[in-house]
Amino acid sequence: MTFSWTPEVHDFYGDPEAILRKMDGFDMELPSRRIFVLLTESAESADVRFFEQSADGYTVSTWSGSKLDGLGGRLADTILSNKGVHCVGEQTRAVLAPLGMTSQGTVPAPANPRAAFAHTVRAHGKETFVRATCALLC
Repeated sequence: MTFSWTPEVHDFYGDPEAILRKMDGFDMELPSRRIFVLLTESAESADVRFFEQSADGYTVSTWSGSKLDGLGGRLADTILSNKGVHCVGEQTRAVLAPLGMTSQGTVPAPANPRAAFAHTVRAHGKETFVRATCALLC
């Protein structure tokens, strides 16, 4: 219940390695969260990774496209309107549903943000300016 009342959203900007170094400084408590999301976007592409705790770790669903079209703002509106009452991660799943997310299977609980997010952040390219948004939900 604590995380439902206190979700967090962090935006990181820069090239992938700068973003990952910044993430290294945050204790996001990922293994303690039921649901968290990574949104990444550069001038050329965008990605969403949705993590949901399961019996064996985390089920990961993904989407890739050309841009996020204001998805970060819709996510912020969802968190604010929820007011900490319900698991905002479940509501976020509904916001993401129109994207047609694809299940990628289950992964072990990530030890830290780099373990969870590095592959997706680096996929935008070494010298690419990227925004990475970590939504730490319930």
